[in-house]
Amino acid sequence: MSLIAWVGVKGANGASTGALAVASVWPRDRKVLFAELDPAGGDLAARFALAPDPGLVQLSAGFRHALSAEEVWSHTQTLPGGVPVLVGPASAQQGHALGHLWEHLGPVLAALPDADVIADCGRLEPGSPVLELVGQAAILVLAARPTLEGVAHLRARIAAHICDAPIGVVLTGERPYSAAEVEAAVGVKVIGVLPRDDRAAAMLNGEPGSPTALNRSGLVRAARDVASAIAAVARHQEGRSAVLAEQAS
Repeated sequence: MSLIAWVGVKGANGASTGALAVASVWPRDRKVLFAELDPAGGDLAARFALAPDPGLVQLSAGFRHALSAEEVWSHTQTLPGGVPVLVGPASAQQGHALGHLWEHLGPVLAALPDADVIADCGRLEPGSPVLELVGQAAILVLAARPTLEGVAHLRARIAAHICDAPIGVVLTGERPYSAAEVEAAVGVKVIGVLPRDDRAAAMLNGEPGSPTALNRSGLVRAARDVASAIAAVARHQEGRSAVLAEQAS
């Protein structure tokens, strides 16, 4: 199915929480895997009291020359809300120690036959080992703040042209600039706005609370719209790929 690379632009606080929110409300007709692929280190294990293994580090330890979808699934865990997750490295040191696994991970995740993959790739610093994986994505989501500096960083990231996939912008916050203003400034479609909602964000990140209140929160409602928009692009890309494959055969 589709690999969705979720990249946080500099200053986009809450980008990873936004990615997790979208994964948690992914359309029911499409299975999803949330992959924590920030080389700088992830927080899911600590936030949800998950064991570090199975996860990406253990997958790397057993990696030799090839990687299969079955191996990826066998190294996943399940978050309390039911989303399967590939737990990432806990630190930058662990992330960079994964070595050649990064270059083999992208093609496998992009070709998973039974699930979309939302890959939280962090901020993508220059020389990041996950850059090659991002190049395999069917969709690139750039999460940015709708501020003067946020728009400047967003414009620079778009200009860097890190992959050939369609780009969509998700805004983490509603002010001071609107989605229409940001879209006009950067020339890329804003596919959604995730409002600041500290209580809902805390519950998404493992703090106790009412599931009903979380589902009714502005953050989760907005995440549903973003998930639907991304899934629609994924379906379009899959249909286009199928047509091209048929023409080539």
